[in-house]
Amino acid sequence: MDTNQLSTTPDDEERLDSTAADEESFAALFAASLQEQSDSFRRGDILKGVIVALDGDQVIVDVGAKAEGAVALSDFSVLGLQPKVGDEVEATVISTAEGLKLSVLEMRKQELWVGIEQAQAEGSALTAKVVAEVKGGFRVELGGIKGFMPKSESDLDVRHANAAALVGKSIEVAVIEATHKPENVVVSRKRLLSAKAGELRADFFGRVKVGDRLSGEIKRLADFGAFVDLGGVDGLLHVSDMAWRRINHPSELFSIGQKVTAEVIKLNAETGKVSLSTKSLQADPWEHAATTYEPGMRLTGTVRRLLDFGAVVELEAGVEGMIHRSELSWTKKDAKPSEVLAEGDVVDVSVLEVEPKERRIRLSLKEVSENPWQAWLAAHPVGTHISGPIRGITEFGFFVGLGEGLDGLVHIGNLSWDRKGEEAIKEYKKGQQVECAVLGVDIARQRISLGIKQLHSDPFELFLAGAQRGGRVNGKVVEAVNGALIVEIGEGVRGRLALREVPREMGELKVGTEVEAKVIELDRKRRQIDLSIRQMQRDDERDAVRNYSQKAEEKGPSALALELQRKLLGKG
Repeated sequence: MDTNQLSTTPDDEERLDSTAADEESFAALFAASLQEQSDSFRRGDILKGVIVALDGDQVIVDVGAKAEGAVALSDFSVLGLQPKVGDEVEATVISTAEGLKLSVLEMRKQELWVGIEQAQAEGSALTAKVVAEVKGGFRVELGGIKGFMPKSESDLDVRHANAAALVGKSIEVAVIEATHKPENVVVSRKRLLSAKAGELRADFFGRVKVGDRLSGEIKRLADFGAFVDLGGVDGLLHVSDMAWRRINHPSELFSIGQKVTAEVIKLNAETGKVSLSTKSLQADPWEHAATTYEPGMRLTGTVRRLLDFGAVVELEAGVEGMIHRSELSWTKKDAKPSEVLAEGDVVDVSVLEVEPKERRIRLSLKEVSENPWQAWLAAHPVGTHISGPIRGITEFGFFVGLGEGLDGLVHIGNLSWDRKGEEAIKEYKKGQQVECAVLGVDIARQRISLGIKQLHSDPFELFLAGAQRGGRVNGKVVEAVNGALIVEIGEGVRGRLALREVPREMGELKVGTEVEAKVIELDRKRRQIDLSIRQMQRDDERDAVRNYSQKAEEKGPSALALELQRKLLGKG
């Protein structure tokens, strides 16, 4: 580049100096002008003007008298305004040190403080916007003035209030406390709500009476019921008054915000309590229970509750029946309801009893199934032989498992034909497989009788079939008892020989002695056979005398023969 082109002449330098001087002079004149304008206004003056420009974070306002002021853009933001060129504004002078500084926010605050102080003095309401939830309450804004609302003053019942729902909303508040320096405003929503609620309550209890039907909105749900907003007054719709059927929780029928119509069943103006019922607006299902349900009917229902003593079954909305635990199963004597059923089960039941006045229906689950004892008897008639394990042994016999939860009893008296039960039962043990004969089934008492000795013919009956009173038997002494001897006169058959029926001259008969005796008594019921040697010998003597007499008569009787005949035969 030609360096000559960058060189300046003395004239050029003179002109540059003159331009710089002019600029400094203009700046000084402008500053003096601004100062002159500023000197025309004082701090606190209220000015009206028109927005002429938006300059970054400032809004330029023409306030007349060839003067312009600057307003911070943030002032408009706080007030929720969007400034535009041409808008008319009213502002207050906050500084004149470096030009005219204006504030629409301070202007607004002055007006707001007047309104706040007036509201506090008169107890009137102000509109506040809930900005945020903070510790202990909420931060609010009243136009451009910040305030605080304690949580305890945010609602009538803060325990159930939805704090989050307030944030961002504009609400009516009363001023509790207000000071300029430091700037502090405390407000209450509760006071206005309480005052309004008092007016509404007085009006409500003045015109509403028990039996009236009212419409409202579900405000809150609790385990025990639902609170209904009746227009400033809350009524309680208890869970027991919602429907004729059993309700576990109000949410089964209602939801928050739902419209509902209910009947007033209780009123207390002193406590402000109102009790409601939707059940009373419905027909009582028990009114037709007497004609709808009768013993013997089979129905289908739903298990609603399980109790220690049974299960509650819903037959229709509002009508429930009870299955007692004894009616749950044929074979489980004391079944727990939870072992047989579960809540929500749909079951078939039989009606046992209906008591409409007591609102009670007795039901049975086992009656809708086949009686297992009846079914077992049909499959195992009396006399049938069956096998099974011994499930338990008692002093009176043992129980044999028959399957399907059934047991049969073998009584000790049915163990052996010829042995005592106490002795015979010692041969058996738990778990042992045994064969039995079916003796009978008591369906009503749910008992099955079994016998082991009945597997074979009764030797006593066989003996009786061929024996008769007066007949003679041979046997062996097998046992000596009090006042008698037990004589085995056949396999499994024993007779009783009383000691008085043994001739004295025979002496003492030992066990094992072979004897012949006369049958003097046959008792089928007592299963007893009485024997006598004495009577047998007497019969032999009579027979001998009779034979002798008959022979003598042929020759002619002697005096001695006649005397013996008279004594032995009772003749003469």
